[in-house]
Amino acid sequence: MKPEGNEPKKRVVVTAVSGGPDSVYLLLGKLAREKGIRIIIGHVNYGIRGIESAKDQIFVEKLGKTCRYKTEILVLKKVNNAGISSLAPGTHGNFPPGFEKKAREIRYRFLKDLSGNVGADAIALAHTADDQVETILMRVFEGAGIGGLKGIPRETRDGIVRPILEVWKEDILEYLKKRKIPFRIDRSNVDTRFERNWIRRILIPLLEGRYGKGVKKRIFILGERFRELDDYLEEEAGRWIQRNVEKKCDVLFRRNSFSALPSVLRVKILQRICFDRLGVAPNERLLKSMDANVSSGGPSAQVNVGAGWKLVNRYEEALFVPGEKGRDRKSAGSASGEKMPIRIPSPGEYKIPLGRQGRIVSFAWESRGKRSPAQAKRLAANGDAEVFDAAELRLPLAVRPLRAGDRIRPFGGRVRGNSRDGRKKVKELLIDRKIPRDDRWGRPVVCDAADAILWIPGVLRSALAPVTPATRNTAILRIRSAK
Repeated sequence: MKPEGNEPKKRVVVTAVSGGPDSVYLLLGKLAREKGIRIIIGHVNYGIRGIESAKDQIFVEKLGKTCRYKTEILVLKKVNNAGISSLAPGTHGNFPPGFEKKAREIRYRFLKDLSGNVGADAIALAHTADDQVETILMRVFEGAGIGGLKGIPRETRDGIVRPILEVWKEDILEYLKKRKIPFRIDRSNVDTRFERNWIRRILIPLLEGRYGKGVKKRIFILGERFRELDDYLEEEAGRWIQRNVEKKCDVLFRRNSFSALPSVLRVKILQRICFDRLGVAPNERLLKSMDANVSSGGPSAQVNVGAGWKLVNRYEEALFVPGEKGRDRKSAGSASGEKMPIRIPSPGEYKIPLGRQGRIVSFAWESRGKRSPAQAKRLAANGDAEVFDAAELRLPLAVRPLRAGDRIRPFGGRVRGNSRDGRKKVKELLIDRKIPRDDRWGRPVVCDAADAILWIPGVLRSALAPVTPATRNTAILRIRSAK
């Protein structure tokens, strides 16, 4: 005799049993024949059909005792926090609004809690091939994409399995009848106010009358083809994301390589990014908007994705970034902080708060002697410093946010269009230099005493106070993020 400790551990399966033919077949016609599993029955008594609901519960309890299966029952009282109210005994068909959806949520939550309590390996549900056909038709009318048109999944990541998803209802009824296995009939399943019942009782018979009895099988096969296609797209999307999507602070990819892909793959890529990296579940309409934003939107186009995220274009790139609630871009500069502008009366180093997410920049003004134009150009090469003729500056200097409507007279080159005294709209210069919309307004700029812009760090300097061969004293201005 083998020691008891060497016996293989049985796989624990929580099985949802309503008492109807499908769940009874799952329990007695499918799972009961499998070896190496321990079955635990889960049943929910919603109390919505009065005495009929009580009889369903009694039936399931007897079934569990007969088969020697442990049975767990959730009985909902007259009023409960789930929002479902029971009816007086003997009444039928009077269902609260949203009952079907709420009942499904309660049922799934109960089964998952039960599964966790008993350490189950899986939760088995009794969805059939007929349920699959009905689901596919419902998804068609809802405007679902390929992922939705594949219908009910056989297995899910949270351990739900559907062992009889390819078994037809007529075969189930024949099996139970031949073996004289009893089951319960839920009268709510004939109520055509529920969408699934309407499709089952009215639409499908109409389709069968028009296209023959084989129409259900053809719809089922169509769902299988969509499943295969969706699996293929999932794999291709995963490979593309791995090769092309950068993940630093934001999720970023090149628009041209994305736009060259077939539209169905583009949508799947966006869906995968939202699911896996953002925790967002976009519907088909939102996915279409996101795809259009990246493929054909303007250089600064954007779309709200949800859960605090937005998809934005930055010229040749697209990326997902956290949204900023209540931010008005056109007035972002003036709303950046009450202490702006900060006056800079003399050379030195200053810490300047910009008022956006606690951002602080360090501004340094160094007074130096003579510098040649070539030396000034080299100092300014990195974009974080600029050199001016100190004698030509109108003091005091100031640092303030860039505002919509600002103008500047650029250093060097001719100014074409929209010029006034040689000045040009800063917005146009930023667009020309492909500065993303979110990085335009509110960035620090250095001005003179007349509020004329001297320098937009990292972008360009003005033509004011240039260093020339005649310059005797220079002012070196530096700006960077404070540590």
